[in-house]
Amino acid sequence: MSSGKKTRVILLKNKTVPIDKYELEFRSKAFEPVFIPLIRHTHVTQDFKSVLNSIPNYLDTIDYIIITSQRSVESLNEAIIPSLTNEQKVKLFSKTVYTVGPATADFIRRSGFINIKGGEDAGNGSILADIIINDLATNVDNPPPNELLFLVGEIRRDIIPKKLYSKGIKVREVVTYKTEDLDDSLPRLLQAMTPHNEAEMPLNWIVVFSPQGTKEITQYLGGKGHPLNSKLRVASIGPTTKKYLDNNNIISNVISPKPDARSLLTAIESYERHI
Repeated sequence: MSSGKKTRVILLKNKTVPIDKYELEFRSKAFEPVFIPLIRHTHVTQDFKSVLNSIPNYLDTIDYIIITSQRSVESLNEAIIPSLTNEQKVKLFSKTVYTVGPATADFIRRSGFINIKGGEDAGNGSILADIIINDLATNVDNPPPNELLFLVGEIRRDIIPKKLYSKGIKVREVVTYKTEDLDDSLPRLLQAMTPHNEAEMPLNWIVVFSPQGTKEITQYLGGKGHPLNSKLRVASIGPTTKKYLDNNNIISNVISPKPDARSLLTAIESYERHI
């Protein structure tokens, strides 16, 4: 980046509160992060509470919880944990939690959980499932669990349950949040891409985290004749998102090796050094 002006990075995601690691990382290196929310999250508590109420002492019967989304953590923090008794909270926080990516692991840790596995070592659900299978197979001091509790969104992939079921490991999926696409994502993106004045540096990066909520945006970016400047570059988080972009005629200039802010920033900086 030879100019003293900031390179704008449009992040197609909801901004995490109170702290968003992507904002912190990019601002630390003189990038200008801009968030474009694509979906709306709504907490779902009835499934979790019905499990607690229908099975006496359910928290005594499980030792392992799988949480792969920060949205599930938010639902726990805001809608479920406050309704638990102190005894239930102590039991919940003592469970081993398996998760994907360092950002979600950090979020879970700040929520009060102590024993967290996967995280930085698990870049996707398939790797996390392998870690769980290996852990349970080598944990000779404890009997195999009756089931693992998997806190999920209403829309989710079934990679983890399928892989665990193939090894005879039972998983109970409990929905903790649901999502819906926002219908004004493309207009907000176009507004964010419009320079405030003629001297402003043109947009450089759009970061796509997930296919969800991006239909209109990808149709626009992958179509012919859109008015984006030639300096536009696209970064994707993970191979699944890259494949989705490929199928929509969008080239990913950068693929973040891990689903976290530092890996994405490092990949973008490396790309810019070599152009």
